[in-house]
Amino acid sequence: MNIKKSKQQLFVVVLIFIITLLGLVKGHNNNSNNINNSNNNNNNNNKNNNNNNNNNIKNSDDDYYIGAVLEYTPAAYNYNDPNETPIKYVLANVKQYNAYAQTAKSQGAQIIVFPEYGLLGGAFATRDEVLPYLEVIPDPRQSSQPIIPCNNENFENRTILQSLSCIAIENSIVLVADMGDVQYCDNSTSIDNCPTDGRFQYNTQVAFSEKGELLAKYHKSHLYGEPYFNPSTPPDPVIFSTDFNVTFGMFICFDILFEEPQKTLIQKYGVHNLVYSTEWVNVNYAYARGVQESWSKIYNANVLAANIGATSAISGSGIYSNGNFINSYQNPTTKPANKLLVGKLPKDPTKSTTTTTTTSSSKNKDSNIETIDFIYYKPFKHQLYDGAVNFNDLKTPTSINATIIPFSISENQVNQTIVSSNNGITCTFTYSTGGKVDKNRLLYSLVSFNGNFNDFFNSQLCSASICGSNDPNSCFDNVFDSSSAFTSVHIQGNFQSDYHIVPTFITYPLVDNYLANYQFGDQFISVLNIEQYFIGTSLFAIQWNDTSSSDNLSYEYI
Repeated sequence: MNIKKSKQQLFVVVLIFIITLLGLVKGHNNNSNNINNSNNNNNNNNKNNNNNNNNNIKNSDDDYYIGAVLEYTPAAYNYNDPNETPIKYVLANVKQYNAYAQTAKSQGAQIIVFPEYGLLGGAFATRDEVLPYLEVIPDPRQSSQPIIPCNNENFENRTILQSLSCIAIENSIVLVADMGDVQYCDNSTSIDNCPTDGRFQYNTQVAFSEKGELLAKYHKSHLYGEPYFNPSTPPDPVIFSTDFNVTFGMFICFDILFEEPQKTLIQKYGVHNLVYSTEWVNVNYAYARGVQESWSKIYNANVLAANIGATSAISGSGIYSNGNFINSYQNPTTKPANKLLVGKLPKDPTKSTTTTTTTSSSKNKDSNIETIDFIYYKPFKHQLYDGAVNFNDLKTPTSINATIIPFSISENQVNQTIVSSNNGITCTFTYSTGGKVDKNRLLYSLVSFNGNFNDFFNSQLCSASICGSNDPNSCFDNVFDSSSAFTSVHIQGNFQSDYHIVPTFITYPLVDNYLANYQFGDQFISVLNIEQYFIGTSLFAIQWNDTSSSDNLSYEYI
């Protein structure tokens, strides 16, 4: 009886094991089907916890993309070499672009942005002088077929377009670069007034897909000392979309200050991602990185900004998300410098509540510039390429009739107030200092200005910043470092309602978003608990044509 009972018990155990095993196999098959269904449709609801975890990881990755920008200085044109030609010169820069694109791709970048004049080099004296550097760039919006210049016989005489297209293909990366566009015309065929030389010449940003397709071209709308180019009149806003499901707006340099094309990009197209090529000239109330961060913060946007790194006077690139520094760089020297920046960004920064991490810079210090001894000098006092326009003949950002009130700081000051007035605008700056100040640079200044800005636009300005030395004549110098601690600052002005304010807050190192509490349209900046050394803060306002612009440009309007 015991043996028979034992056999019966054994039979039951085996039977239960088989049933359990079959159930597990069936469950595994069901899970596999769920995974397949999830891959086919990310919106399917799966009951399996493991599947949900996998989907969350995948969706999290899908919510981000990796962008790269290059701060790059092209070599000076060798006028002494009889074999040097414009196309040979440009292709030498193209070769450098390819090397940096390869590096960016190896770090996971899906898009790379190059600076303004990175291919063409410095400024030019005449329209004829720049012409050999230009190519006829087709407009993808006017083509029913994809335009892929790489290995395309129709582009045999347009080597720059061919080369950029091939770089995008070779590295499987979206590529954005600045080059020159020429469009031939005559008064019988042009709806605009054709120039007397029979051609429109444009400073142009182009975008290529990973497959080498020309996605977009954008003509710079607002020129700064570029008489050899035509402005896009009226501004023509341009966007392009990528295979990683992000739509980008396009700007070049000075465009970032003007009502158009940015108003249309924001209000009509709802742009939250910007590719920005620039050759920005720094001035102590509008440093390149400060302006870039400001645009990112005001419009809850991602900004991929590539500047030329010719000297500290013309430098400052970065990757920003909703005003947060993902990665940035400032050339601290009077010599050219190149720097590749890579960072991970949310595709929709308006939904992102945390700062994404940088791939190659420290959050605690600006390691690129911290140990460098700075040389102070005024804007535009930099080496120019042979044959270029002499910038000393141009009005500079400091050649405005501003009121400058110098003041000296000391340790542990509390709620000190400085006032500066100019032509109807009154600026007030209140500050408190900490226990450490730089005795070699105790001088700061409060600048006010209300008037026409060098024939470009009407402007109002309130700016408090460190001077280059204890000499009041240095108070318009570019200064990129500080060792004086401020605990709080507040700056405000009585700006007119039709002026669009660009707020900036600059520290050393420049790593934190001190504009986090700034609200669109505020006529003041107020910051407590400053952790880095204070350089300056500014409210730089430009009059826009639409008096309702200051209210309508907020993302809350969309």
